[in-house]
Amino acid sequence: MNNPVAPMSLKSSGASAPLLGNPEPRLFTEPLRELTPETSKGFELIEFARIIGTPLLPWQERVAIRALELHPDGSYRFRTVVVIVARQNGKTHLSKVLALWKMYLDGAQMVLGVAQDLSIAKEVWEGAVDLATASDVLRAEIDGPPRRANGQETFKITNGARYKISAATRSAGRGLSVDHLTFDEIREQRNFDAWSALSKTTNARPNAQIWCISNMGDERSVVLNHLRESALSGANDSIGIFEYSAPPDADITDRSAWAMANPALGHTVTEQALASSLATDPPAVFLTECLCVKVDSLNGAFDLGAWNASRDPVGTMEALRDKAVFCVDVAPDGEHVTVAAAAKQDNFVRIEIVAAWKSTEEAREKLPELLDSASPMAIAWFPGGPASAIGPLMRERDAIELKGIQVYEACMSFVDQVRSRRIIHPGDPLLDAHVAGATKLPSGDGFRFSRTGGGHVDAAYAAAGAVQVALTFEQEPPLPEPMVI
Repeated sequence: MNNPVAPMSLKSSGASAPLLGNPEPRLFTEPLRELTPETSKGFELIEFARIIGTPLLPWQERVAIRALELHPDGSYRFRTVVVIVARQNGKTHLSKVLALWKMYLDGAQMVLGVAQDLSIAKEVWEGAVDLATASDVLRAEIDGPPRRANGQETFKITNGARYKISAATRSAGRGLSVDHLTFDEIREQRNFDAWSALSKTTNARPNAQIWCISNMGDERSVVLNHLRESALSGANDSIGIFEYSAPPDADITDRSAWAMANPALGHTVTEQALASSLATDPPAVFLTECLCVKVDSLNGAFDLGAWNASRDPVGTMEALRDKAVFCVDVAPDGEHVTVAAAAKQDNFVRIEIVAAWKSTEEAREKLPELLDSASPMAIAWFPGGPASAIGPLMRERDAIELKGIQVYEACMSFVDQVRSRRIIHPGDPLLDAHVAGATKLPSGDGFRFSRTGGGHVDAAYAAAGAVQVALTFEQEPPLPEPMVI
């Protein structure tokens, strides 16, 4: 992830004229042949948009031509189309014009629009209804007033085509055979339940398409990430991708990178609006929302710029052994156990991963020997959570228990110490991964690290516990030497 740079160092496009977005996607599936009105229905969609008075933007035209590419037999090349573009660049406009064209001219009998939130799908549906109603060409073929009852929204035209909407759930679309499915903001899908149900609605339709239109997500956007990786690999020719994004290593202040992810820049999006977002958004939010760069987490607990800047791969804790505090934590699935160490060093706290095992069984076998040989100043753990699996062993060692409000205090204090650059760490890959993947689970005015919806975070918990005890542990003063008379 790029570190933020002060706004006064923004890189200009170098031109006095307003910067225009790049209409060409940065990443895309290559066409099989030259795209013409005979080999792509995109040209027909473009003309349809012009006729009804809502022309497409240049980037939307490029996507339409590529995504509606035809096989020689006239069928669509792509069954699944993935369009990734930054926020506010016209995804909704493309979706509603596409839905109407499919109904009126392309023979789709069932169009279904879905989103994680029904209100988002309804917004596109309402926009399509408004377009059809406002157009003299389209209005004449509307079959009765649209049904607007919540959850039963349906728009019909005289050729029998219907446009319905649904929330993206595991039961969505069941019983329907869909010719055109729009899956809006698919980045919000954290599991495959809704995708599994909805994607099957097109199986019985010989020329159906699924359009997944979204901006970039994070590591939890499992469906989007899976489709994106499948499309970019080229392993399945029926999945096409058209991605407007900045390069992953781009400087977030580089306005030429803005133009790659915002093809509507200079049309509906302004440089001033993006500059304002840069000044007010956390870096991770700006990267994913405005530059379409995948981040570890949008709700990340840590300032990863500060974390990365605190690496010290040369130093060790060898001279701090008598001050070391160990903390042990376990992943909820029991398939990972981490021991972290922390010790105060001047105004900093140095942390390291001491050991990690792939099961609680292995930990029970090897942890006692580790503790005996290392003899840390103190041992800590989080009772009541996943570490309860090794509870008897921890109690046998008189380990300090971090529970209740202390769990939140440990997590929040660790995050703050990282942000304040008071943590020194060696850049251990395991700890780096768990810190990058840690998200906030709020409670009241505080938070702890979430253990659901992502990968393991036991190394982050172990480090947080070790730091907490290292900062607060008070050793009993040594007994005075006996007086010799």
